Amino acid sequence: MSKENIAILIVLLTEILIGTATGVQRTILSVSSQKSLGEISFLFPIISFGFFKASFDLMAGFYANKRGRKSSLTLGTVIYLFGSILIAVLPPPFNFLAGNMFIGAGEGLVFATSAIAIRDILGLERSSLSFGYIESACYFGYSIGAFAGGLVFNSGGLGASLLVIVVSAIFGLLAALNSHETQKYTEIEKKKYSMNIRTGETIKMLLRNPSTLAALIAAHMTKVADTVVWGVVPLYMVRRGMEVYQAGFAQSILLIVWSATMPFWSSLSDRVGRRVIATLGLMLDAFLLIALPSAQRFPEILLIVLVMGLSYAMFYPVLPSPIADLTPPAEREIAIGFYRMIRDSGYATGALLGTLFLSISPSSLEEVFINFGSILAITAAGFSIIFRETRPTWPFLDLTIKHVEVIRGILDYQHKMVEAAFRGDLSGVTEGIGKIKEMEREADKIKREIIWKIYSGVFPQSSRMDFERLVEEIDKVAGAIIECNERFLWIKFTDKIQVLKPVLLDMVDNTRELADKLIENLRMLSLSPLYAVRATMDIDVGERKVDELRIKAIYLIREMLDKGEIDLLSALNMMEIVNLLELTSDDFQDAADIIRIISYKHAAIPPERITIE
Repeated sequence: MSKENIAILIVLLTEILIGTATGVQRTILSVSSQKSLGEISFLFPIISFGFFKASFDLMAGFYANKRGRKSSLTLGTVIYLFGSILIAVLPPPFNFLAGNMFIGAGEGLVFATSAIAIRDILGLERSSLSFGYIESACYFGYSIGAFAGGLVFNSGGLGASLLVIVVSAIFGLLAALNSHETQKYTEIEKKKYSMNIRTGETIKMLLRNPSTLAALIAAHMTKVADTVVWGVVPLYMVRRGMEVYQAGFAQSILLIVWSATMPFWSSLSDRVGRRVIATLGLMLDAFLLIALPSAQRFPEILLIVLVMGLSYAMFYPVLPSPIADLTPPAEREIAIGFYRMIRDSGYATGALLGTLFLSISPSSLEEVFINFGSILAITAAGFSIIFRETRPTWPFLDLTIKHVEVIRGILDYQHKMVEAAFRGDLSGVTEGIGKIKEMEREADKIKREIIWKIYSGVFPQSSRMDFERLVEEIDKVAGAIIECNERFLWIKFTDKIQVLKPVLLDMVDNTRELADKLIENLRMLSLSPLYAVRATMDIDVGERKVDELRIKAIYLIREMLDKGEIDLLSALNMMEIVNLLELTSDDFQDAADIIRIISYKHAAIPPERITIE
């Protein structure tokens, strides 16, 4: 097994153990707190948990950056263990109120650091899958804890359940002490994509960008809704005459389905996009919350919470993905920490709202479910309208890349054509023109298929026009190269004219590099609009190099013409060849500008924020 896989497994094990400790509370917290805090205030421990977890979510990004992932993970488990001991030894209700401050802080550090560490290893291409793994491990642990908490509570009482929390936290600390440092895995990515964005600007960007802002609001409201599932569902079941272990089993079913299906939805999101999956999950969850009061019997509640687990899995690992998609590598840890802070503060918001609703109608738990479900439904509707896809997919993107690759092959062949021309091998040039025309016909065939796919599918008109313009722009390169080679046939090659050969070869080679960068640009377009914008900057730099070579070539031609070392007809044709080669680089730059426009539509990143090394 590779070091990377071992590092991932240790991080996931730490999460499962800490999640198990917290999962116990999902069953016993409201049942226990309601006795000591009363009918209205039993959600107060969740407020302290949510507030401190949210605060330390943000701290994790800074601390993990400065001290490393292992140090941050270990510190989180130590703080968590201290909180679990407080819950076990202090008298109620102070045990849950005080202990959950440290439980929340420790869990915030552990889970946020885990997200950063696994994201380090899996990289940009599998960003949603990385969130799927860490959230799956977390809620798998929750499911074990919820089931164990209810079972142990029924057989051994509250004290035995609290002991489960302490033991699980101890094992979590041992796992963290054996974790690996993963920060090194991001160094290449950070060097490759340098962005002129500071921490404060990153947070402002997250709040101003429609997609990331919509994801932040939706994530916060999911935790608001989960507060009801955590804090009110067990009490609701007990009041319906069910046992505590049945409440624990229901929580466990929800959490295990949530955990087991997250990797599927997150992986699917990396392939087909974020918006549809997250919106459907939010809508489904809202509907189930509203439907929950209609469930009176244990099997009915089990069915609702089972499907609810599926809905959680659809949006939970997907909502943080836009943050990773649109954040520079050097600032991603801070951005993920900020996201988790906003999301997990929803626990505090949910507990406060729940307390408010219960104070208005203390005896009606059913109204709490309906109110929270309605709020989540409104959130889902707003998200579907505001969010702009940050992992866009087009069925014709691979064909577009293939089209550019054929044009790139023409440039490969053009290098040989320049060599043949300066050798005076005009028959070779003539033969080469025929081969390039064959390659042009292959490119035209791909272009026709792309245009058919563009207009046979259901896509926004602006996307259709953008990609049609992109393909047409690249197609111009082949025509310019063919005309360039036909001009070679009118030139009289002498010893003096050989001085232009290295300049022309450099122009062809640099233009070929532009084709490579454009292919990379297109591939990045579906991974991250932010990175696609960054890649277009490299093409701008390459085009300027070709332009400088053109000026150098024209100067040499004029100098030879003044000295009589080249005839006028040859000079005019050579100048036209130079201009045509430079024109191909302009075509690539124009294509990059179109990609930049497409990226802005999805990312809305100010161009002045992105710099070139």
